[in-house]
Amino acid sequence: MWGIFLESVVIFKNYMGFHEGSYLAGIYLFILLYLWLTEKDKHRRAIFVYAPTLLLLMFFCPLFRKLFVRVLDDSETYYRLLWLLQMSLVSAYGMVKLCGRHRRIGLIIICVAVIACGNYVYDSEHITKAENIYHLPQEAIDIVDMIEPEEGRITVLVPADLIYYVRQYSTNIELPYGREMLIARWDYYHAMYEAMEKAEVIETESFVELTRDAEVNGGHPCTYVVLKEDREIEEPLTDYGFEIYGQVGEFVVYKDMTLTNS
Repeated sequence: MWGIFLESVVIFKNYMGFHEGSYLAGIYLFILLYLWLTEKDKHRRAIFVYAPTLLLLMFFCPLFRKLFVRVLDDSETYYRLLWLLQMSLVSAYGMVKLCGRHRRIGLIIICVAVIACGNYVYDSEHITKAENIYHLPQEAIDIVDMIEPEEGRITVLVPADLIYYVRQYSTNIELPYGREMLIARWDYYHAMYEAMEKAEVIETESFVELTRDAEVNGGHPCTYVVLKEDREIEEPLTDYGFEIYGQVGEFVVYKDMTLTNS
């Protein structure tokens, strides 16, 4: 039980960002304690005091975590319980209440506290300047615009770099596999993914057989295959019934002409 509790503590720390030097969680806990001592309205206490406190107790309770994992058969999403804490709502209400008698000075103090205790998120390697109104890589959009059918859907094989974005832009494009293949700890297996991503050099003959195997690719063969121009491949796809349909940046788009002509 103690081990389960410590795991919950680690999850809590990671979620709250303690390891990154952020102290916004400390503000939240301080405000929660302050509201416990000062909030008198029973309805507000239920929302801003009792509910988050109960959630925290449940989150750290080993018995509740064991029940959660057993019922849902999923330990990876346990951290999502913390979404229900409504940190911004509780913190904002408590700070306004704390500085109620001196609103102008209080507002300045609140803003300074939030800035000083948080992190500048735009320094993150995961945040880049938006290239378009869709907030998706322009290359992914250009590729989809090039191959998207006027009617119906098609199956397209794309590099792992594009998996996250293609379906966000258009649901007319089906993929043989999704992001589940990119999460290493999930340990999924897909023959098409192994041939596309895991092999140092793509074995062209077996690779082409897989792209045309409807069962492997979710019910339909791959009409298009997108490869990076520097991807190593034993023999050109053009020797196996494909033609180069176009190129966007470093991505070369191949079309399977045997499917088009059948």
